[in-house]
Amino acid sequence: MDIQDRLDHVLDVACGTGLSCITLKQIATRIVGADISVAMLAQADHDNRIDYLRCPAEILPLAGHSFDLLTVSSGLHWFERHAFLGEARRLLRPRGWLVIYDNFFSANLHGNSGFKPWYGSTFLRRFPTPPRDNQALDGRSATQAGFRLLAQDSYANVVVFDREGLVDYLLTQTNVIAAIERGESTLDDARAYLTAEVSPYFPSPEPQAFDFGGPITYLRKDR
Repeated sequence: MDIQDRLDHVLDVACGTGLSCITLKQIATRIVGADISVAMLAQADHDNRIDYLRCPAEILPLAGHSFDLLTVSSGLHWFERHAFLGEARRLLRPRGWLVIYDNFFSANLHGNSGFKPWYGSTFLRRFPTPPRDNQALDGRSATQAGFRLLAQDSYANVVVFDREGLVDYLLTQTNVIAAIERGESTLDDARAYLTAEVSPYFPSPEPQAFDFGGPITYLRKDR
């Protein structure tokens, strides 16, 4: 994606706690972050260049043709896709960009091969992942929605956590939140359980490195 000049207005859908909005400050003058979760938005840092809005991705109460770029990080699989793409097309200016990407936790802990099996069996058995639509957005679907699929790529990055940071991150995962909302666990119980489970992977206070990454899709509004 080649952006030569700073963008005027950018919309970040499913912004969560706003970390992706903060990153967009590098390329945008004004950012709107939208998310359906009150709890997530309550954790967002306030910034005079970022406005936060609580709403579903399929109904975004914003003026049409207002944004140069719309981004979605790790959210498309929860949306009603047809409705969201219609909103994205309505909100973007002519030839505006839609960038959709995922930043998956691979559970690959550098220097310790035992963490990934724990994550894939013990953790996900205790907190199973809710159903989601993981189908990739293809060129035909993009065209039907009024976009051109320009490129698809993948990327990788490393995130460093100490024990408490990893527990905090795992508590934000949808599978854990769903279990708490169903009454199968309390937040305190989930925290205590995860702290005990991950402690063996932190033999010292030193932070540990984990692999993240995922696909990224670049689309552009036809006109």
